[in-house]
Amino acid sequence: MTEKTTMATATAEGEVFREKVLALAGEVVLTCIQCGTCSASCPTAHMMDTPIRKLVKLVLEGEKEAALLSRSIWLCTSCLLCTVRCPRNIRPMAVVAALKSIYEDEGMKCKDSVFEGIFARQIRNYGRISEVLLSAEYMIRSPSSAVQIMSFGAELVPKGKIELGFEAAKGERIEGTEEMKRIFDLVGDEKRAEAEKAEAVGEAEEATK
Repeated sequence: MTEKTTMATATAEGEVFREKVLALAGEVVLTCIQCGTCSASCPTAHMMDTPIRKLVKLVLEGEKEAALLSRSIWLCTSCLLCTVRCPRNIRPMAVVAALKSIYEDEGMKCKDSVFEGIFARQIRNYGRISEVLLSAEYMIRSPSSAVQIMSFGAELVPKGKIELGFEAAKGERIEGTEEMKRIFDLVGDEKRAEAEKAEAVGEAEEATK
């Protein structure tokens, strides 16, 4: 599908969404030829409901709902294989990151985003992860996951794969947590700046119509 056709078939909301993603991930995304190299390189592609290639296509077509509701955006491991191998020098991972940012900015929630939020908060506060604390909070916020988590726990605890007496549960932290918090704050500031830029682009597009 050409860029002209894509723009013609996108709704007004879809075009604003498209421009937000491009503002965050780069205009080079427009040069995507849908070769599928990104999907073929992705180590978690077999788990995704929407291949990375198609995710980029959805963005270019302004298919906001389909792109944001894809579970694939939470399965990206940021390994950068898609970026290294892309023949057009596109950063598919940046597209995924942009979708996450827009998803969170609009207050949307799913099981995967809830898990990621708990995980990130533990890293920020303690500098490490406590499987016990993470699992407990996740089960509270996502009760439907309780059976699966307890099943995993019953299998892993006897093998010593999960440490029940983790220091973080007692309030102890690794060294350098202040530096970790500064990194999170810096990333948060950059995300806010990118979101404001994307919003300004969208407003400018609306004003020219």
